[in-house]
Amino acid sequence: MPKMSKTRRQRKGGNPVRGTGNASQPRTKHIEQQVASLQPQRPSAPNLFLSPSVPRPESLIFPAMVALGCWGMVIYFLFLSSEANHVLFGGMAALIALIWSVRFGIRVRKLLQQRSRT
Repeated sequence: MPKMSKTRRQRKGGNPVRGTGNASQPRTKHIEQQVASLQPQRPSAPNLFLSPSVPRPESLIFPAMVALGCWGMVIYFLFLSSEANHVLFGGMAALIALIWSVRFGIRVRKLLQQRSRT
């Protein structure tokens, strides 16, 4: 008799055990309930990445300074620079300045909302 590999022997002979998967469902539901009860319940918070927290007005100084500095670079590159690509550099600085200005505006709005609640 030729030698068979273990996988062929298992496939060829016998009674293969094939479950439908229904037997373990009550156990998994029980485990999911236990895990859910162990995890601390936190209230759902808004997306913190898009709206950073503003604990006090001093946290507005840095974004305001960066935004103003970027707008100054826009003015410099567009009107005062003799660089060949001054419009390209001015446009890139304007995009960065716009991003920082929006971030600053979001922080100011959030601070005003926190003050109106208290």
